[in-house]
Amino acid sequence: MLDFDRSRRWFNEQFGWSQDVETRSRMQENQRYNRDTYQENDINPVWAYGVKYGDYRIYVDDDKTLSWFVLCHPTSQ
Repeated sequence: MLDFDRSRRWFNEQFGWSQDVETRSRMQENQRYNRDTYQENDINPVWAYGVKYGDYRIYVDDDKTLSWFVLCHPTSQ
């Protein structure tokens, strides 16, 4: 859990805050119908996280972002 939290903080520092995966998905769906109510930075396009059922995960948008994380945290593999 500590590694997950440290990783999450790193992503916050590098790419800004993000929602958990479920909230982000709901917001993206809602944004399709209410585009005028959302600001550009309401949904982070780079990363999100999940903590469902004690399964701590971070999701990233592409291999470049993942590579940058692994380069900065070689023992987190």
